[in-house]
Amino acid sequence: MDESRKQFEESWLRRGGESSDLIRYPENHHEIGSGDIGGQYVMDDVQGHWQTWQASRAAIEIELQKPKKGPLPGDYHIGYDSGAESQYESDVEAIRAAGIKVKE
Repeated sequence: MDESRKQFEESWLRRGGESSDLIRYPENHHEIGSGDIGGQYVMDDVQGHWQTWQASRAAIEIELQKPKKGPLPGDYHIGYDSGAESQYESDVEAIRAAGIKVKE
């Protein structure tokens, strides 16, 4: 389960929703007139809230400053990697997992 859906479901339960509200259709589930509804919540109310949750996250976009290439101040060993690049990638991954866009 992605981080955004996990946060949504935790929020739903905190606000008084029931765990039975969070039942979803199986992946690749089709219904006549609706098409592919796999993964959607069975309850229309919950599905509507989930779509609103996703839209609110999609409206947010974060711009992170990419680390500079080459030695950084304090880099004193030849071949020393400050870890800034790998930390940047880790940060981007965590932000995207929460359903928020990162400006490229």
